[in-house]
Formats: sequence, structure tokens, C-alpha cells
Amino acid sequence: MSKKSAELSRAERARAEIERQQAADRRRNWVVGGIVALLVVVVVVVGFVLTSSNDQTGKTAAAVPGGLSSDWTVTLGDPGAPTTVTIYEDPQCPICAQFEAMSSDALEKAVEDGRVKVDYRIVSFLDTHSQNEYSSRAANALMVVNEASGSEVFKAYHDLLYQRQPAEDTAGPSNSTLIDWAVEAGADRAAVTPGIEDDVYQQYVIDAADQMSKEGITGTPTIMIDGEIVGRGNPQEALQILLAKLKEGQ
Repeated sequence: MSKKSAELSRAERARAEIERQQAADRRRNWVVGGIVALLVVVVVVVGFVLTSSNDQTGKTAAAVPGGLSSDWTVTLGDPGAPTTVTIYEDPQCPICAQFEAMSSDALEKAVEDGRVKVDYRIVSFLDTHSQNEYSSRAANALMVVNEASGSEVFKAYHDLLYQRQPAEDTAGPSNSTLIDWAVEAGADRAAVTPGIEDDVYQQYVIDAADQMSKEGITGTPTIMIDGEIVGRGNPQEALQILLAKLKEGQ
């Protein structure tokens, strides 16, 4: 091999070695870059999870009233009664007031006889028809009274609120009047005053209306007998079906 040929051969080997090293460097850079990118993704994901967790931890849960047989429900009567009547009501709803006036005596007797238990589900969505958010304040007051004084006083207070229901689009009674009426129904003033004045179950009342919507209930009053809606949108028809059902059990 000539000197020139030997020099060319060394140059080619050197160039090949340089290219090999460059290729190795590129592969190494790709690996390092991939690892760095993966670490960035992991950091972002972990940060998101921690932030979400902190957000959930920091979120104030709605206070749940005591004395409920289950969420959203105030139960009157023997839990083992053969018939369950579920009533969705808004304190500002005038048709609810009419339904209560027509059905209250028959339902009370059926409850006393042990033939029926009544599940009241109090919701609020009619604040827009009140000058001072009476619907939600009254719903809150009902929850406070039930927790402080039990279901019998709740029922007496519930009946008073419907008997004295303000007309739609007017100013409803003040919180001080709601407290006075609660005392008239049998509640202890000191026990119910803070909860009514502070609107302690405001978020719970909002959540109850949301739950009603999730259950496909679109208005009040809605009456169910043993889980089946009766007289949908027609409380007169619902009342007739209800009274017929109560008569069967006599």
C-alpha cells in the first residue's frame, strides 16, 4: 500500500469514527431529552393532582342538617309504614300551599294510624319570585327547626309557613318573623335563632334543588306514592290518587 493510500485509509477510518461518535451523541441526546420531557410531564401531572386535591380539601362542604332520615328527606310517621308518600315542596310555591290545605288532614290521620309515612323533600328555586329570597330562607328555617326540635315541630312550622305564605313577587317575612313563627310552632328560640339568622343551610338548600333536578323532578309540588310519581303536574289529580290509596288502607 502506498503512503498516499495509507493516509486515505486512516482518514476514512477517522471520518467513520467521528460519524459513529456523532451518531452515538445524537442517540444519547434523544434519550436524555426524552427522560427530561417525561420528568416534566410527571411534574406537571403531580402538580395538577396536588392542586386538585388541595382545591377539594379547601372547598367548604355544605352543612347537612341533623334529624334527616336520609339526605334531603324529613320523615314523619313510622318508618315501617306500608305506604310511603314523598312530597317535593318549595315554601314559596302557591300550589304547594293549596295541596297542603287539601291533603294535610287526611295525611295526618294516615300517619297517626301507622298506615303511611311521609317523606318531605324541601327545595328552593323560587327566590326569583320573592323580593327578599323568602323561598331559600324559609327552606333553611325548616331545616334548622327540624334539627333543633324534631319532626313534629317541623310539621307544625311547615304548616304555619304555608298558611301564612307571602304572595309571589312580594317581600316575605323577615328572619326575625321566621324565628317568631318557629317559636309559635314549638321550637326553642335560642336553639333556632343562630341557624335562621346565619342562613346556615344555604348551600344545602341549593344542593337539594340540584338533587331534585338530577332525579328528573321538574316542579313542585311533586307527589310520589311508593316511589312512583302520581298526577304529574296536576296536584288535584295527585290528591285524588292519594286519597284513593289512603282509603284502600282503611
